Amino acid sequence: PMAERTALAAIRADEDDPWAHFALAMVYSHAGSIENTLAEYEMALRLNPIFALAQACYALVLTWGGRVREGAAAAARAIRLSPRDPFSAIYYAVASYAAFVERDYGESIRLGRDSIRQRNDFVAAHRVMTAAAGMAGDPGLAKSTLKELRRVHPDVSLSLIRSWLPVRDPAEREHFLEGLRRAGLE
Repeated sequence: PMAERTALAAIRADEDDPWAHFALAMVYSHAGSIENTLAEYEMALRLNPIFALAQACYALVLTWGGRVREGAAAAARAIRLSPRDPFSAIYYAVASYAAFVERDYGESIRLGRDSIRQRNDFVAAHRVMTAAAGMAGDPGLAKSTLKELRRVHPDVSLSLIRSWLPVRDPAEREHFLEGLRRAGLE
């Protein structure tokens, strides 16, 4: 609640500050409130339509909530708005996850590679790329991506990922876990 109080205080200080709404969206995201998260990202984007980081985070929550096409479009906007941004590894990882959910594993792998090329220690990109490699049925790639995932996240496990993955649709959560399982994660 301290983070929420701080974000709300920032909004009270300047309700037109997109970063304040972004902060509150992050608080709601960590609390698992998809509707409130989306509302705050939408407000941040109304206030600053070229806020690439907000576009990417909005894309991720849209995808978690089952609005995959909208999520993929928002991730593509983030990349287009700021392709050399210090946060662009996040944008590519979110786009990779949206492609994974759409069952376009080749595109998910390509976007995951773009993310990792920009930040080789980015755990989220490694997770998605590993799941995509598992679902794509490429045992060599799945083995190498799992090795890299374990390098950047040594204690990773299916139960750990299951415990925090905030995907609304249980079948979609299982789809992601199945990709990791096929890659060899236990």
